[in-house]
Amino acid sequence: AYKHVFTSPSSVDKEPKAMRSGNARLHGMSAVAIASIAYIAMQVRFALSSSSVFSQTDTSTDSEMFYHSLLDLLEDPDESKEVDELLTWWNRY
Repeated sequence: AYKHVFTSPSSVDKEPKAMRSGNARLHGMSAVAIASIAYIAMQVRFALSSSSVFSQTDTSTDSEMFYHSLLDLLEDPDESKEVDELLTWWNRY
């Protein structure tokens, strides 16, 4: 999901064929960040839900609360070792 959104849909293929820059390049992203991981997790959670419309105020998925809860976890100093390992894994290429 991450590569599909931030690099380009075709980047998930073995032979990428994108004709334009992905969202990461368009927005000056050079590395995976905590906020972008939380954003993709929120998008995947919504896609797997039964909600038909993405809304900040959706009470069944409460995407805003989910996103901020993930940010709180990923920015928690007690989790810094695991988060650093996660970011290292995501940024290995």
